[in-house]
Amino acid sequence: MTEHVNMTYLILGLSVAVGFKFVVLSFFLWVMIKLQGLQYELLPVLGAAFLAAGLDTIPFMGHYIAVPSLYICIWKITRTSLYPEAVFTVVLAYAFMYTTTLILLAYAPGPKFHTASGRDYDLDDATNEPAIAAELMTNQVHVAPPPATSVAKDKIAANISIKSVSHVGNDAMVTIQYGKKSYIISLGEAATITTDQGMTAVHFVKASDSDVTLSIKGKEVKYALK
Repeated sequence: MTEHVNMTYLILGLSVAVGFKFVVLSFFLWVMIKLQGLQYELLPVLGAAFLAAGLDTIPFMGHYIAVPSLYICIWKITRTSLYPEAVFTVVLAYAFMYTTTLILLAYAPGPKFHTASGRDYDLDDATNEPAIAAELMTNQVHVAPPPATSVAKDKIAANISIKSVSHVGNDAMVTIQYGKKSYIISLGEAATITTDQGMTAVHFVKASDSDVTLSIKGKEVKYALK
């Protein structure tokens, strides 16, 4: 895993997040103000929406600062009572913004993955024992890692499917599904999943343009892209 975050991708992601929140929040604030027939000026409303979108991006405490700030801004802009008019306008605008975000995330296109078919590997070559190579000159024994197989024989690996893989710089995250539950694992890390055989640790070993490799019960399993 990388030890630092790529600043270019970080700044780009934050800019997209702030821009999206600003546009959607501005629209719904304008709609709510128009529906209630409140007095307003467009530029101050846009400024209040931009301020709230920027504060809302701050981790942990940002949302709790953005909402009260937007309450006060809308209260001053519309010259109406803080409650219920200003609070009603901000609460519904925020609710519509988050609903729109969830809808877009739910229907956003993404790559489809599936486990490799049986013809992608040879069962006769599969083995649970690591290959051991001995160096005669130094009398040292090195234990090589087990080779990655396309599909494991056990039931757990066969029932795991890859939902999506996202790349951020040199890092990557994979979303796997077992049964009805989904798990998100970062590259080089592991997650404990609930299976019919009990709790099982799944490690995200590596990812490429053509496949994803997981380690399940000490065995590397390769899941190919469609």
